Amino acid sequence: MRWQLLLNDIRAQKLALARIDPRAGMPVLPPAGAAARAIEAVERRLGRPLPPSYRALLAQHDGLPGFYQGAGLLGARPLAHGTYLELARICIDTDRDVRLVPFGVDGTGDTIFAWDLNRPRADGELEIVVWMNEIGERVADFPSFLELTLEMLTAEIAERRPRVRATMRPRMPTVDTLLGFVAA
Repeated sequence: MRWQLLLNDIRAQKLALARIDPRAGMPVLPPAGAAARAIEAVERRLGRPLPPSYRALLAQHDGLPGFYQGAGLLGARPLAHGTYLELARICIDTDRDVRLVPFGVDGTGDTIFAWDLNRPRADGELEIVVWMNEIGERVADFPSFLELTLEMLTAEIAERRPRVRATMRPRMPTVDTLLGFVAA
């Protein structure tokens, strides 16, 4: 499945970012999959089937903590309880008729990933609203969302590399260099 390959690439990029800047955080091992009845409870709450790609994710991993910039992808329990529905309504400025269901949030509500239930596709996938620091973007589906996340991680790594190198201490002189100065 395409989304699994993208998740592997995201995990590799998060590891690369952690090597450059340990404060960015190490990738976290995802939990085991959700039980089938837990996934069914989410679908009852939504009043429709989950997008097939996210349903498959939940079956393999019941959410992904620390997914991107402090935001985690929600597991079956918070999705079934509608835990962050009101937060999405408050933070994301949309028409009243738009029905957003958040499937990823950070602790401050600055980052929200939500399905737009008004835009289902024939294959069952839903359009996604990505809301980060009051800037919104729409992507076609969950795999496209993962591609966007991968692009953002890659850009962050490219941005941090020069900055980290510039702040590194200069190398200590080698013995040969020191001897060269003494001999001169």
